[in-house]
Amino acid sequence: MNETTLVYRSVDGIELEGLLYRPDDPPPYDLVIDVHGGAWSSGHYESGRHYDTKLAEAGICVLAINFRHGPDFLHPSASADIAAAIRFAKTSLGFEYKQLGLVGSSSGGHLALYTALLPNIAAHQDDATDISAEVDFVVALWPVSNPLARYQYVLAWEQASQETWGPNFTPDRLARGTMSYFGSKEAMNETSIQRVLAMNEHQRLPRVFVVQSELDLNVPVFMTESLHGALLDAGADVKYKLYRGVAHGFASSEGPQTEVCIKDVIQFIKD
Repeated sequence: MNETTLVYRSVDGIELEGLLYRPDDPPPYDLVIDVHGGAWSSGHYESGRHYDTKLAEAGICVLAINFRHGPDFLHPSASADIAAAIRFAKTSLGFEYKQLGLVGSSSGGHLALYTALLPNIAAHQDDATDISAEVDFVVALWPVSNPLARYQYVLAWEQASQETWGPNFTPDRLARGTMSYFGSKEAMNETSIQRVLAMNEHQRLPRVFVVQSELDLNVPVFMTESLHGALLDAGADVKYKLYRGVAHGFASSEGPQTEVCIKDVIQFIKD
């Protein structure tokens, strides 16, 4: 495997970088674009290095990307950048691929799903408008599928004693980050994956693997179960798995459930 840093988009004087993990095997590859989390307001393409490296070692090519997010940029900047990254991957990497998908974690899971469902809306168009931003699949890792519901959930948690918040759970930061990107509750609701599916607004319905951690305070199980139900109701080819005894972001570091999860992701992609 080798790693290469590249620029996949220049927009408003900003160069957006990606980190390409290319397997040692010759192409064509299964190809994925990794969309990091960070409450739509932070994060970096290195966030998923642990599982990105494992995917590349299994022969899956990964392009992990940075993109515009809050507080400096508002919706739909991030999903527009992801759509641009998809078009870049289709046209400019210089090698053949077998299929193309998105892997997104936390808020990145939401952005991956939102872009995949609405690949060619006006907000996701760029100069390469004749190239579709459709993808074949999405791996949604503990996704914040309903930004408004999660915003209201963390606002309620802010009222509780900080002693009850638990490790690595900061509802005040999550609330600020969400509002800094969406700017309003109306925008949060508009991008709810459950709402998009229920209103039959989606342009594309790729196959989806939804990963949920049992002890997740950032994205509670009931929220991801509602996503699973919405995907089933829309007729999606969807796999859902709950990983026991682990918390939010577990697959970003070593552990028994991480090993199982990464194997499941690799199997899903290669199937």
